[in-house]
Amino acid sequence: MSDTNIDLIRESWAKAIVDPSAAARLFYSNLFTAMPKLETLFKSDMEAQGTKLMDTLDFIVDHLDEPEELLPAARELAVRHVSYGVAADDYDAVGAALLKTLSMALGDDFSEDAHTAWADTYTGLANHMIESAYNT
Repeated sequence: MSDTNIDLIRESWAKAIVDPSAAARLFYSNLFTAMPKLETLFKSDMEAQGTKLMDTLDFIVDHLDEPEELLPAARELAVRHVSYGVAADDYDAVGAALLKTLSMALGDDFSEDAHTAWADTYTGLANHMIESAYNT
């Protein structure tokens, strides 16, 4: 991953999470609107779930330039999500919801370059997670 893409992701993330709780609610609203069946996977407190989501995304953004830290953590997360009922096909909906959330939160500040950086990074990380969890 290029330094430029890392910078674009970090800059846009900093702007998008001014209110992490609101960002998490927007993400889950986008996810459940696009894929209502996924709502059944979330049986706990959604506020706590939103905090976990934001913490996870913070970790990812903070470790984009440290694959030796990021990839094992992503692998563990993916394996855990299998036990929650997450299917490999669900990763596409999550990625779309993330990009939509960033677009809605940032408006005109979500440049085409930032969108591409996020999309490429998400796709690469999701593919790693799917391969790790489902041995595809």
